[in-house]
Amino acid sequence: MLKDRDVKERPEEVEHKVIEKVHNMGVECKPSPASRQVIDLTRDWGDWDSVSLYLDRCQVDTPRELVRAAWDHVNLLRTRIGKVLDLGAGDARFAVGGTYEEYIGYEIDAERCANAQLPDGARLVNRCAFSDEIEDADLSIGNPPFVRNQDLPTGWREQASNVLRRRLGINVSGLANAWQYFFLQSLASLKDDGLCVLVIPFEWVSRPSARALRDYIAHQRWEVNVYRLIDTTFDSVLTTSSITIVDKAKRNGRWSYFEENADGAYLPLQSASGSGAGVIDYVRRSDIPEGAPRAIRGLSPGTQKVLTLTEGERARSGLAIGRDVVPCITTLRVLPGNVRDLNELAFKRYYRMPGQKCWLIRTDVAPSAMLAAYLNAVPPSDYQTATCLEREKWWAFKMPPIPEVLIAQSFKGKFPKGVRNTIGARAVGGVSGIYNTCEEQITTIVDGLDGEDLRDRVVAHSNGLRKIEINQLNTLLLRHFVTVGN
Repeated sequence: MLKDRDVKERPEEVEHKVIEKVHNMGVECKPSPASRQVIDLTRDWGDWDSVSLYLDRCQVDTPRELVRAAWDHVNLLRTRIGKVLDLGAGDARFAVGGTYEEYIGYEIDAERCANAQLPDGARLVNRCAFSDEIEDADLSIGNPPFVRNQDLPTGWREQASNVLRRRLGINVSGLANAWQYFFLQSLASLKDDGLCVLVIPFEWVSRPSARALRDYIAHQRWEVNVYRLIDTTFDSVLTTSSITIVDKAKRNGRWSYFEENADGAYLPLQSASGSGAGVIDYVRRSDIPEGAPRAIRGLSPGTQKVLTLTEGERARSGLAIGRDVVPCITTLRVLPGNVRDLNELAFKRYYRMPGQKCWLIRTDVAPSAMLAAYLNAVPPSDYQTATCLEREKWWAFKMPPIPEVLIAQSFKGKFPKGVRNTIGARAVGGVSGIYNTCEEQITTIVDGLDGEDLRDRVVAHSNGLRKIEINQLNTLLLRHFVTVGN
């Protein structure tokens, strides 16, 4: 028997949702012809709520100075350009800045580009970027949409994955964010000597979810140059953004990394992390012996807004500790550096009393009357995420086990903050858990693995913040606690 979410919505039902959504904003209108076109084009992507969420998060304009910077790189590498392709065109602002014979911009939402000022030789196509298979572009340029994998409509993901599998023979990771699909489609659309210049997150150079992308480029031996950018709006701090260039005309297999300084110049880096030692390896799950210390990513419940609660929210909703909610930790930033043990006193002082999100609803037992009442009272607007919408019961995630150590993935010092989990809290969000540890190992981890300094071994995010990936952390645990060959 089909579940409700497996039944495709008829066009008139989707249109009704659009009208209702606009009406709830206090506006009386019907969908424009452009809106109806979007409805038709996205009919096979899934339910309208998840499609609308995806489209809303695609609507980000690229700063003009960043457009100019991208074209500056192009103009240094090419003296003549025939066809230019922009797979996430928006208002077609990348159509300005270079000299070319033809520019084709793909933008599925016609309202986004209604006021676009197109130069000679430029045109916009109101279709999905994966609906056509171009193979003769000289340049692919743009700023593909940054939408998290959790918020990609199921139908869109399947269609895009099938296109890339057919064109490139690549199976895209289910953890890949939207820009990866556009990056691969850009590469597939270029001539053998084409140039790809995209504004994408710098972290693609090391994140495991982008491994298939990196491996594909490396196998082709194309030259890669990645320019990490600063944001002068915030005192010239580093951002997570980069201008990434893949030159198919140069088959030397060279990867180079650069970092922008406050003067706008680019300084070369020894590696993606900046050091000669390079980025910490990613261990495979199969390489971790059974029963050995292991790090596991924190729970992503779908929406922390309503599935995790503060002490005040719990009390006002009449939810009982143990019966309805259990302790959880969503951040370790609030803990002083000298706190090594998350016991009852620390939990109360730094989480319950200050109003931190510290309670996770229980889903491993049937909800009590009070918890059921709380969940039924949550407005649908509060759980409009792809994760929640794809579940039969929007709130029914699988309860995670209790780790012995809670550890942050993001850090600024030498090593991520970790604490002994005496309170028995679940790890949620950016806080991960470490399991299968003895007391001696717990102490070693909480003390920073004997003074391990990771600052030059992990790719920095914005403002000096670094993030270690789970399987990088597992690499360190394996080296410290497991004898090679056992």
